[in-house]
Amino acid sequence: MQPIPSDQQAEFEITVTDEMTVQFEELGAIHPVYATYWMTKHMELVGRKLLLPFLERDEEAIGHEVSVRHIASALPGMRVRLIADQPRVEKNRVYIHCQVYNELSDLIGEGQTTQVVLPRHRLDDNFQQMQARWQQFQRSNMSHSDNLKRVK
Repeated sequence: MQPIPSDQQAEFEITVTDEMTVQFEELGAIHPVYATYWMTKHMELVGRKLLLPFLERDEEAIGHEVSVRHIASALPGMRVRLIADQPRVEKNRVYIHCQVYNELSDLIGEGQTTQVVLPRHRLDDNFQQMQARWQQFQRSNMSHSDNLKRVK
């Protein structure tokens, strides 16, 4: 990975939609404001934007940790602006500070994302191994289910 300047920043802006409000599968709609889990996703996005230009061709980064404080709200239709800055690198971990502002310039969120930088082939190998394990698991569960059906 190439060195990341300490003053490097990235930004991302988006308009909050109804889809981005607090809604849970089993509980339905809860609050008509920008959900913490959407804020978290957007923090990861802006942090990755900051990091990507500094990766070598044979490298990839993967999310490792996210810390988020959701301080205030943004309503559907409001624009939110995320800023990633203050990158700090320790070995193969990149720590990025994130701030989120609503259209009224209120600080509505703050946190940190951590990405682990690895050789691309290592990540690809890990994903392929997991895919093979998953397929084996599915086959064994199908066989087990088929055997249970025969017993009945």
